[in-house]
Amino acid sequence: MNNAQPGVTLVMGAEQDARSFARPPQGHTAVLFDLDGTLLDSVELIVQSYTHAVTTHLGGPVDRDGVLATIGLPLGPILEALAPGQGALLLETYRAYMSEHHNRMARLFPGAGETLRALRARGYQLGIVTSKSRASARLAFDLFALETLVDVTVCFDEVSRPKPAPDPLLAAAARLGVAPAACLYVGDTPHDMQAAQAAGMCAVAAPWGAGTHTALLAAAPGLWLATLADLLDHCPAVDGSR
Repeated sequence: MNNAQPGVTLVMGAEQDARSFARPPQGHTAVLFDLDGTLLDSVELIVQSYTHAVTTHLGGPVDRDGVLATIGLPLGPILEALAPGQGALLLETYRAYMSEHHNRMARLFPGAGETLRALRARGYQLGIVTSKSRASARLAFDLFALETLVDVTVCFDEVSRPKPAPDPLLAAAARLGVAPAACLYVGDTPHDMQAAQAAGMCAVAAPWGAGTHTALLAAAPGLWLATLADLLDHCPAVDGSR
């Protein structure tokens, strides 16, 4: 029985794995990326920071799968809903732990820098759109010099509505001076797919981060990658590229 969604090519092996979707719309000239779980291997850091904050102030326990499901959403409201009146305290503890351990635990996914540089050489405008605050995102921006590799960065505290609303993606497109339909948005969670679709962008699934394969498939992305470098197969040189 074939349960594949339209446009999905499935490769059968030890386990079912989606390797490629139909090619994205032609004519895209910009690629936007989520940060955590997409460019930055930081999921374990996020889980440990969350666990530390909750066990410190609430005594635990912490459901790991529940934490993973929140990645890609602004953390403040999540912590406030978890412990009304203590959200700010939990967030402060979370950020202190993350800041202390960030440079030891966070790293770029293999091929991230090389892929960004190759896309730029092919003439693409690039951006990072994250649900982190500017202060939190700067830890990675500075450590890996990411702002030298992209043209724009948008953080959740710079827009009225964060992901999964389309606002931050639309803000990035506006700053680049391109139409949303000309953008690919690469992310690792269903929230990223929803934001891209709401913005009128091609949603590109990065299944190496926080999102499960099942959840990402259910979000119906327009393109599925196996690695970041695979994005280059779908991004030929833009006319007039440098």
